[in-house]
Amino acid sequence: MEEKKRLSLVNWDIVCLPKSMGGLGIKKINALNKDLIAKVGWTLAKGQPDWCNIIKAKYLERAEFCCCIKEADTKWNKLNSHLEITLDSNSVLKRCDVVIDSQGNNSRFTPINEITYYTNNTLVDVIGIVVDVGEPSLILRKDGSEVTKRIVKINDVSTFTINVNLWGATWQGVGEDLKNMHATQTVVVLAVRNARVGYFNGKVINSTTTTTLAINPSIPKTETLISRGNIPDDLLPLSCVAGQLNSQYNRMTITVVLERTSVLSKTVETTIRAIVRIIKTDSFCYPACPLKINGKECKKKCVQQNDNVWFCSRCQTHVPECNYKYLLQMKLQDHTCTLWAIAFDEVGTNLLQISAKDLYML
Repeated sequence: MEEKKRLSLVNWDIVCLPKSMGGLGIKKINALNKDLIAKVGWTLAKGQPDWCNIIKAKYLERAEFCCCIKEADTKWNKLNSHLEITLDSNSVLKRCDVVIDSQGNNSRFTPINEITYYTNNTLVDVIGIVVDVGEPSLILRKDGSEVTKRIVKINDVSTFTINVNLWGATWQGVGEDLKNMHATQTVVVLAVRNARVGYFNGKVINSTTTTTLAINPSIPKTETLISRGNIPDDLLPLSCVAGQLNSQYNRMTITVVLERTSVLSKTVETTIRAIVRIIKTDSFCYPACPLKINGKECKKKCVQQNDNVWFCSRCQTHVPECNYKYLLQMKLQDHTCTLWAIAFDEVGTNLLQISAKDLYML
């Protein structure tokens, strides 16, 4: 029986060699597959283009890589970074002998005028000239406990001012030093690291447990601020212009707002322009406690026990009469979609041009 001729098989490693070395120049499929996966993984890690954020939010929320770069969760991450790296058992760490200056030479200070574009809970480093140091005050928390707060107003070369809220008794000694130095010296520079962006009648900066303060640090930025001197008294604070900046740069349609909140699974601070289509009238306000705590109205919802007695669970007190505060449920509509929104007392009064109590008594 004649033997059938067969093709002579060649080792795949030889086939993948360059033609100059006797191969066919074919790329190895396994290596090429790993390269393409790594390329896609790096594109997803960077978050550009926008489709990467959608894929990560839907499929890779709990994914773990050897070294995964993702958007920092500012609620738990105390570091001053917009991104965070997740490591696993295959990750390798090497020591990097970099000297970190305690005065803040390695800090990338954010100009105050750019903070209006930052979302709440973002950690930032700022430096500026102390414009005013307020007196400490006691703030009542929701759980009934009290915390000390001192407001320090600073300004930088962007010619905007912002309030730095120092929370807790830890900063009261520093606050007194700032107040005394501000009263005796011409220019006092304050550097704030790892402060959290917040909102209270405009953008503010709040101290955290990891916040560090430096008064007149020995860095070039301090010399620049001192050489510029004090700011004029007629400059507007950041809280006054935040609404104008947000209206110009951060305005979105309702459809975009709904898409971002569903994909990112977090609060989006923005400005929309819409028409009020519906206002619910069955529960447009609520009975509020009229008593004051530390000079501020309680506003806790009261429960009516009989015709002339109301009880406040926060104050643990009975009152003969209550105030009424707006809790308007409104349906907004623009050219893209509709959205239900809630307007609280100050906004409701400005919108309807009548107080909630007067409207309730009609």
